[in-house]
Amino acid sequence: MSPRGRIGPALWAMIALNYSLVLGPILVVVVAAFSPTDFFVFPPPGLSLRWFRAFFELDNMRGAFLLSIQVACLAASIATVLGTFAAIHVGRRRGAGAGLLQSVFMAPLVFPTIILGLALLLVFRTVGIPVLPGIVLAHIVVGLPYCFRSVLTSFQSFDPALEEAAQSLRASPLQTFLRVTLPLIRPGVLTGWLFAFIVSFGELNTSLFLTGPGYVTLPIEIFSYLQFEGGQLVVAAASTVQVALIVVLVLAVERLVGLGRVVRG
Repeated sequence: MSPRGRIGPALWAMIALNYSLVLGPILVVVVAAFSPTDFFVFPPPGLSLRWFRAFFELDNMRGAFLLSIQVACLAASIATVLGTFAAIHVGRRRGAGAGLLQSVFMAPLVFPTIILGLALLLVFRTVGIPVLPGIVLAHIVVGLPYCFRSVLTSFQSFDPALEEAAQSLRASPLQTFLRVTLPLIRPGVLTGWLFAFIVSFGELNTSLFLTGPGYVTLPIEIFSYLQFEGGQLVVAAASTVQVALIVVLVLAVERLVGLGRVVRG
């Protein structure tokens, strides 16, 4: 490697600091979830699955976990479909109109989720949207920018001549999309779905304004448990389950399209 391309000690120190700040607290929570004690002790004196068993035995925790998975899957799937078609439409346009559309679809990343949740609450109450559809719609709005951007990145490296070749062979627009366009932008589509799922699965601020009786997601249930002394280790187990599910999804996407292509997407 040339001297210009070498990573100096200062940069290595910054990388190590960043990893420590990001992964350190997560590792502490994961290790604490296996503690056999009644209260938080780090490092734990032993290993036990009692808090994971307690997590799945609590009806409210188990119900919130299942609801979060259902909402995240539905919201991520709808956001991926909408984001894919929006990205293809924007990717085929040029000029100021395309830039304006990009700004519109990326706007949810600019506004704080608390303000977004309050605004959606006022709109949903005015229109009369029920609690569960309102939560799903809010998570779609939050996850849409990730789907849009990842698909747009894949589509911008797509060669339009391939679509023209398919159409010259008398393929219909739907056949062209399903057999040519979609397979080539698949890494971006899967990446968008993965990020939308992760964002929805951990979304708290927006859901706080929209939740109602019988519709409590796991992040809200975890937030509620943090208010009570002695519930920290159940929260640690719940957080570890969340992390484990996300890791499984990342590994599944890596098997489908390759982790390197996902990161580049």
